[in-house]
Amino acid sequence: MAIRPKKFDRGKVMSLGISASATLTKFNICYMDSGYLSAGAGGENEAEYVCLETVTDATAVDGSTKALVLPIDGTIVFEMLTGTTPVQATHVGNDYDLADAASIDLTATTDKVFHIDRIVNATDKLVEGRFNKPAIA
Repeated sequence: MAIRPKKFDRGKVMSLGISASATLTKFNICYMDSGYLSAGAGGENEAEYVCLETVTDATAVDGSTKALVLPIDGTIVFEMLTGTTPVQATHVGNDYDLADAASIDLTATTDKVFHIDRIVNATDKLVEGRFNKPAIA
């Protein structure tokens, strides 16, 4: 599991076209690039969508393959992995950057993309919180 919506996500799912030859992974960040969805990565300064299915475009034509995505706003609560750094109580209430398309980096606070509301499981490095829209860097 990477990023999983927990609350306030009903009725918001969209079907959008993906970039030619792109692969989007379920429960990972994706974003619009020239009008089509592309896979997210670490260092992105804002999260736009969470992909709800794993999809690969085999046609090499922009938009010919669609993916179900959840647009990110400031109200949806998500469970999120915290990468390699163990999560501690001092992390709660703070904002962190994306480590990759599926987790946050507890050592990086430049872009402040994700706000931690609570620790779900410290052993599994799992937290609950919200994406900042727009990021508050």
